[in-house]
Amino acid sequence: MKKILLMIYMLYACGMNAQEYTLAQLQEMAVQNNRTLKNARLGIDAAKEDKAKARTNYFPQVSATGVGFHGFDDLVQSTMAVPGMGALDMAMVKKGMVGSVMAVQPIFQGGQIVTGNKLAALQEEVSQLQLRMSEKDVALQVAQYYWQIVSLQSNIATLDSVKAQLDEVHRLTDNYVKAGVTTRNDLLRVELKQQEVASSRLELENGISILKLLLAQQVGMGEGDYQLTLSASFLSPSLPTTFLRDKDEAIANREEYVLSQKNEEAQRLNVRMERGKLLPSVAVGVNGFYQSIDHDDQTNGLVFATLSVPISDWWGGSHAVRKAKLQRLQAENDRLDAREKLAIDLQSAWNNMEEAYKQIDIARTSVESANENLRMERNFYAVGTTTLTDLLDAVTLYTQAESRLVTACATYQTRIAEYQRKAQ
Repeated sequence: MKKILLMIYMLYACGMNAQEYTLAQLQEMAVQNNRTLKNARLGIDAAKEDKAKARTNYFPQVSATGVGFHGFDDLVQSTMAVPGMGALDMAMVKKGMVGSVMAVQPIFQGGQIVTGNKLAALQEEVSQLQLRMSEKDVALQVAQYYWQIVSLQSNIATLDSVKAQLDEVHRLTDNYVKAGVTTRNDLLRVELKQQEVASSRLELENGISILKLLLAQQVGMGEGDYQLTLSASFLSPSLPTTFLRDKDEAIANREEYVLSQKNEEAQRLNVRMERGKLLPSVAVGVNGFYQSIDHDDQTNGLVFATLSVPISDWWGGSHAVRKAKLQRLQAENDRLDAREKLAIDLQSAWNNMEEAYKQIDIARTSVESANENLRMERNFYAVGTTTLTDLLDAVTLYTQAESRLVTACATYQTRIAEYQRKAQ
């Protein structure tokens, strides 16, 4: 076991010319460079713009219009009776300009402006929550890729250890063939086993290459070569209780649950919005205008107030209000359902973490047994008291046991990351 651990660290050290990264460093890089998170931050900026836009509804609505005209003929034609002159034809208004500026200040809109601003502010909060949730998801994905790479690289170290042992078996078998103790068939079987190990190593290297590309894409690193810094506690991890969190506190802080609360709040605001559409609207305004017709300039102005009662909207609006109330009840059920599912999800993550830790103990016991069995079979083969088949079987069992151990350790680290994602 110590030999394998040493080879793992030697394997990581062989890439000393490449940049090395810890898991924490990679996760920090992902926060800065991951495109999903960049889009989430852009979503927050967009929500802020919507919030700023909603605030403008408190301000007066100002509009300006202007019209200029020039008729082909006089626009006003009339006949006027003049005493002593009979009927005279009158023509006027050939050209002119008319302009006006109007400002309308809403006084009461059934609460729609206030409610709209609350909805816009709520959407910004939702965008913030979605960013935090995405950050945790990306950090988890980085951790999963990281530990998959560690697992495969550790398995390469195991195969390198097995290769060294097979090289020694090959040397012994070659001597036996030369001495006439065994046939070249046994030597061929050893060579086939060596080729099998070499083939497995190639497969692992290919898997590592792809995973490194996936990890680099997540953190925005590019395709340059890099190495992972392996923690010394990889094969001796902490107990699951080290990471235990209070269940109720963890659920209350989960972004998924807070989002369900925000959705319920949004549906309550939608009920207010639908009710507001059925209430009267009051506004005051001022209008100033200017006209110049046939060089006759005039200016004037007026103030006014409006009262708008949406009488016909009450017929369909009452149904819209009832629908909004039903959607609010649905949101409440969704929140309760989310809490229950998150509790199950958290418990499942805890169980998986505990199971993964126990698998390490089982795998470690198997390694000890397989290592002792290999040692005995190697010694027996050296003195000619066992067969090559038994020795190669012992090598296979040892390889499998070591592979299960490093895989169990990597799986446990992944389960820790998954539990922390759901408990923080």
